[in-house]
Amino acid sequence: MQLKIMPKKKHLSAGGVPLILFLCQMISALDVPLDPKLLHDLVQPPTITQQSPKDYIIDPRENIVIQCEAKGKPPPSFSWTRNGTHFDIDKDPLVTMKPGSGTLVINIMSEGKAETYEGVYQCTARNERGAAVSNNIVVRPSRSPLWTKERLEPIVLQNGQSLVLPCRPPIGLPPAIIFWMDNSFQRLPQSERVSQGLNGDLYFSNVLPEDTREDYICYARFNHTQTIQQKQ
Repeated sequence: MQLKIMPKKKHLSAGGVPLILFLCQMISALDVPLDPKLLHDLVQPPTITQQSPKDYIIDPRENIVIQCEAKGKPPPSFSWTRNGTHFDIDKDPLVTMKPGSGTLVINIMSEGKAETYEGVYQCTARNERGAAVSNNIVVRPSRSPLWTKERLEPIVLQNGQSLVLPCRPPIGLPPAIIFWMDNSFQRLPQSERVSQGLNGDLYFSNVLPEDTREDYICYARFNHTQTIQQKQ
């Protein structure tokens, strides 16, 4: 820290004799630019720079990649926990860690199952200056459950009445994408009068004779499993 003396005159009366006060101004060393080489060699604790989402839904047909990247000086080492306990990757031949990284690759395409590796994962990056931890990463495989069976009866309405055709898709991970089609796999036309709700149901504000048909089919598409189920 440097000390710089800057005189500032103030006249005060002390028994009729003027006094001069010298005020000191401190200049912090932080105001002085550091040598770039010093910055380059500065030891730094780890910082997490990249990680998988907190709610991580994986494709059960592909290898599982759980990301954890961090920076620090010296470069950090990485370790993982699974469901709150140490995850020893050396004991599982299907699990590897990318070099110079904390990212895990789980090779389920060879013989493993995605369900085996469900759980809550957390990555720790550590060097001599400290440690940084990732978020809790909840790993779950995508699932496409079957549609519940139900008997559907024809609906008879008067012209101008309102109508809701329920879809009630099965609950999956992630949620299914819903769309309505006919037997020819053509999307049913929608308008201000006929529209699909956020829950997948098909709403008619007022039915018309042209709405009469026997092939109102609700489809649920599950992206990760490439599964499409239908309900007619």
